[in-house]
Amino acid sequence: MSMLSLRSHIPDDVIAAADSLPGQADVVVIGGGIIGAAAAFHLAGAGLRTVLLEADKISSQQSGRNWGFVRTQYRDPLELPLAVEALSLWPELERELEAPVGWRPTGCVFVAATQKEMAAFAGWHEKTRSIACDARLLSAREVTDLLPSLRGKTEGALYTATDGQAEPALATLAFGRAAARRGAHIIEDCGALAIETTAGAVSGVQTEHGLIRCNTVVCAAGAQSYRLLAPLGLSLPQQSVRSTVSLTAPLPPLSEACFCGFGIGLRQRADGSCIIAADSSSDIDLSFDSFRAARFFLPGLLRHGSGFSLRLGRPFVDDLHQRLAVPDRERAIARRPRIPANRKLAARTGAAVRDLFAGAASIEIVKSWAGRIDVLPDALPVLDAPVEIGGLVVATGFSGHGFGLAPAVGRHVARLATGEAPAAILAPLKLDRFARGTYSAPHAPL
Repeated sequence: MSMLSLRSHIPDDVIAAADSLPGQADVVVIGGGIIGAAAAFHLAGAGLRTVLLEADKISSQQSGRNWGFVRTQYRDPLELPLAVEALSLWPELERELEAPVGWRPTGCVFVAATQKEMAAFAGWHEKTRSIACDARLLSAREVTDLLPSLRGKTEGALYTATDGQAEPALATLAFGRAAARRGAHIIEDCGALAIETTAGAVSGVQTEHGLIRCNTVVCAAGAQSYRLLAPLGLSLPQQSVRSTVSLTAPLPPLSEACFCGFGIGLRQRADGSCIIAADSSSDIDLSFDSFRAARFFLPGLLRHGSGFSLRLGRPFVDDLHQRLAVPDRERAIARRPRIPANRKLAARTGAAVRDLFAGAASIEIVKSWAGRIDVLPDALPVLDAPVEIGGLVVATGFSGHGFGLAPAVGRHVARLATGEAPAAILAPLKLDRFARGTYSAPHAPL
């Protein structure tokens, strides 16, 4: 396999589909991204008969397509305690999972191109210094010392040396394989149609291949979560945006730390290749679903409209076809078409990197891809066991932040699923905050 391969589009035989569907389990996890895989790992470790369902392949969606940042830096203060917990777990993850995950403590730096950006970093630093203990502000001179190849004039930066990076597909697959070794039943190409309940409590999961009876379900289905929760009377104002990412050929050292600034995000990998993307710039592929829960998202869209590109095309046609031809409850398992990268945006991002770093004159984009990020109005996830449905745990809506959080999220999911009281740090992440109107505006643009 090429050294440049991210393994982000996983071969079919990585985790083979089960020969038969188990009729009974203690817990069914819906969703084979890193959140679901981490949850299955910890649930199986707790001795529960665990089934992990994935409508496609493990790590085939956003968990295998993200930037690979593992950061505490500039997190929403409400999410920060979970990020700090997760960061403490990453250094031991390869030993625990018995597999490489690509973890490297390379740090993270957010560079301020304007005084306004620097003021925002300073405000965050002042508010969070008691928990984000390793974060510090850098002067313009210190930025030059840290990033000698950076050409852009800066006002300073926010820097956390103990943050790091990992390889998205490697880490997700490592959790999935480790869960299987602990006895979890991993079933790919098997979507969940509905969560069944009896007398207000979970009683099973109806899949496209049959029913699995269980008393506990973890809904970690990413952008499809709202479809599974709505029939239970649970409203999740969830939308998705399309984010384009590119891989470059190896370059001279540009930034050891994961880098954000001047409109780009960059992660330089161990072989010198770089993951690059436009920071806070996403495509919204309009469909009928775009208008669902629009009132929750319209204020943010109006405030940060320059960061989004509204597109009317194939997704609208596909959505119309599904509404006319596919029964509503089967739409959750409709096979996802290939997600097209925004090639123009990828080219602009490559040019921006070339202009920003002295060592990037020979930049060559090897490949580009896109993923769909499921977002919630406050850009915070739901990590909750809602009281309305006994035996249900919801872990979704990570809004592009879930990769780095996953090691901690998996532990909390297992605790919730086994009946433990939720940790205090999960209080801001309850599902009912949207119905109650107690959520706030996003800490940073979605």
